[in-house]
Amino acid sequence: MTAFTVLRFSKLKSWGAVGGAGSHNARLRKTDNADPNALAKNRFLIGSPGDDLATVAQARLKGQKIRKNAVYAVEGVMSASPAYFRPDSPEQYGHYDPARLKAWTYVSLNWLQRKYGDRVISAVLHLDEATPHLQFIILPTDDRGRLNCRKLFGGNRQIMADLQTEYAGAVAHLGISRGRAGSKAQHQGVAQYYAATQNLNHTRPPEIPAQADIEVPEPPGAMARLKDKNLTDYARETAARAIEEQTAKLAPALNTLTDRNDFLTAEVMRLREEQERLKLDNALLSQENEKFKAEAKKLRDLPLAMVLTKMFGATEARDSRPHAKRFELPDNGIIIVKGNQWHEIRKDPPQWIQGKGAVNLVMHLSGYGQERYKQAVRDMSVFFNEQETTVSLAEYLAGTASREFTSITQGQYQKPPASDTHWPEVRKYLVEQMQFPADIIDQAHEDGLIYSDQRKNCVILRDQDNGAFIFNTTGKQFSRNLGQNDKPFVLLGSDKSIYITDTLMEALSLKAMHPESTILATQGLRHIKQVRPYLEGQAEIFLALSRDKLSEENARNLAHNFSLPKRLLPTLGQTWHEEWRLQREQKEREKNLSVESTLHNTGTIEKVDESLKPASGMWR
Repeated sequence: MTAFTVLRFSKLKSWGAVGGAGSHNARLRKTDNADPNALAKNRFLIGSPGDDLATVAQARLKGQKIRKNAVYAVEGVMSASPAYFRPDSPEQYGHYDPARLKAWTYVSLNWLQRKYGDRVISAVLHLDEATPHLQFIILPTDDRGRLNCRKLFGGNRQIMADLQTEYAGAVAHLGISRGRAGSKAQHQGVAQYYAATQNLNHTRPPEIPAQADIEVPEPPGAMARLKDKNLTDYARETAARAIEEQTAKLAPALNTLTDRNDFLTAEVMRLREEQERLKLDNALLSQENEKFKAEAKKLRDLPLAMVLTKMFGATEARDSRPHAKRFELPDNGIIIVKGNQWHEIRKDPPQWIQGKGAVNLVMHLSGYGQERYKQAVRDMSVFFNEQETTVSLAEYLAGTASREFTSITQGQYQKPPASDTHWPEVRKYLVEQMQFPADIIDQAHEDGLIYSDQRKNCVILRDQDNGAFIFNTTGKQFSRNLGQNDKPFVLLGSDKSIYITDTLMEALSLKAMHPESTILATQGLRHIKQVRPYLEGQAEIFLALSRDKLSEENARNLAHNFSLPKRLLPTLGQTWHEEWRLQREQKEREKNLSVESTLHNTGTIEKVDESLKPASGMWR
């Protein structure tokens, strides 16, 4: 028995109709022709049972102004004749061959999604009625996302006929055919389809014949119009004898062809079954691949510090900095972490290896090539399952930043508001505890470059207010770079020399020692080449970075990019801040010795040399 396609469309012209269609599909409304004991078999292929389709559609339209006579949505039904789903017993209500159902569902849903894409906001496979069918809701929008049913479905019958033909072509390899094209049968919408299938006087709703079941009589042939009966009989007898003779002659060949045809038919059926099996296997592989991609994306976003400590036993080094955390591996390797970027420092041979993301870090430290990407994800899954990942991430965030700042991310820069009330406390911290020159701090505050926010954090602005560095002054371990990080921190001087350092603390100390020079700090700078505009027109350029390993790497990077020959190192300490403090102490000792010598020689106290005080510089 031949199986035919079923494809019906109906227009929904109000939000109530859209919501009602969604309620019907989710079986939130009573459906008389549905078996209540089989409701659990229904499956949502697109959307979920809790969706309010009217709300979903309105959200997608984003407040568009809709005409009064507009089509808000299009409801559709896809199915096939019972002869396809249950070929051995087409009259048996509610039964179906699981393999045939699976193949039809996959092919039909695939065609629907290729045809209408994300315009399909709901698709439900109903298995609680006489014959399986897929009921769907389409939001008829054009390429610009505007509601336009005519653009999508047109305004003539030919477009609907073409859809019937196209869908039939998609399922033809399953043995399902299109109804007779150009038939006199009237198209039924979804509502008429259900009205016809609902018969409350029967336990089992009757099947609705497909369009192809309606035969159109052929017009009478030429022989039938002949009035001469003898001539008609003679022609029939002659034709019968000719057919008999030809059949006798061709019988051996026909038998051979029949056998060959039977063989080919069986082979075609076998190949079709193999093709469907491969398609189903491919669908399962696609589902597994999507699941793997989702898991990999979740693991890729894990904080690098968490991966290093939990998977590789790394510990954070003492000289680690907030903007560039430094981790030591058990094999004496060094990993520098800046956000989701990582750098490994190797001494023998000297190398600077860098990458991005947690998965790439695991591949690198595990010695995996690109072909073992999936193995790296599996390794991470052992340490971070879904529940552990959530808990570990929460603990990590709680331990590394204050709760009120966990929502601040790169690229979402909002200048923290200033608080004059807390500035005296922040100033005291900078001058007394950090030992920065008071006049430099005061000048920077007067120019609006250093100030306190409402939580007693010190805020230092980047050049052109492109971002800021913020750190806590009340004992909490908190610091963060905010903003684009595309501009350095600049302390402008009056001469033609410029000192390049890496941190703000070093920049303030250098400014105290060289008040007439321009000081540039690259702290948190995303692209080191953005330093270039600040170096143009400078007579002398000095690389004034500290003596630690990270600063040495930064110095080599800067020298390589800009051919900078002059490298300055602190002589009294490891950092320039320590250099400034020790220089100041040395001057104090020299001053005290001078005073003692003066008292000893003259018995009088001379005025202390005012040149020992650091001069205030110009800031940008």
